Amino acid sequence: MNRGLRTAWRWRSAYWRRSSPGVAGGMVYALLPVLFFLPLEAVPIIEERGRGILILTWFLSVALALGVVAGRGLREEESIWLAQKGISLGDAALEDWILDAGLFSVACLWWAAAGALALWSVGHGSPGSWPSLFAFGMATCTVTRTFGGLLSAWGGRRPSDLTVLGAFLSLTAPVLLVKQPVLVQRAADWILPPFPEAVTLMGAIRAGELSSAGGALLHLLSFIGVCLAGGVWGVSRWKPKG
Repeated sequence: MNRGLRTAWRWRSAYWRRSSPGVAGGMVYALLPVLFFLPLEAVPIIEERGRGILILTWFLSVALALGVVAGRGLREEESIWLAQKGISLGDAALEDWILDAGLFSVACLWWAAAGALALWSVGHGSPGSWPSLFAFGMATCTVTRTFGGLLSAWGGRRPSDLTVLGAFLSLTAPVLLVKQPVLVQRAADWILPPFPEAVTLMGAIRAGELSSAGGALLHLLSFIGVCLAGGVWGVSRWKPKG
């Protein structure tokens, strides 16, 4: 038995308002893109407005997704009341993931619009600015949410911290493994969360390189699909004690 998306929406939207991101948090996420219009290129480690917007969008995406995961993990003993009503925990987790993806899409649409406008304001905009920023934010949010959900579903302690560690390893793996065999590098690419692929997808969309965009998207969807299936299966096998 499952709740159905209508009931799931009512419960999940209440969770967003009361817990994560919360009303105050939602306002912060809505207002922070104002930073895109600041002279970010003046910061030595950024040097270019587009790079600054990319970095800020990444942090916004990761923070929003981690907040949703950390607010209520998949293995919470209070979930016993769902089991008592005969509701599948796996189905509930899948419904919540779908609704969270909808929340992320709204946030990323806004961030991408602000980012594209900020780039146009300094003469660096292009027709691909908005879709590429949206794809980057959405990919980052979804990878973070799904990987964190997988860790939570299998009883991982502090899944948010482990997700941040996975992101760090993913982004630094090309440097750390530069002297390792190609097979090791490829294995790391498929095992670690594909945050670099989100950057590749963004660049490919902006440049109009459909083949590169398709390859990056396939990698992202494969990882997300495996993690989502593993997370749903993991929480389905778990029985809350109450």
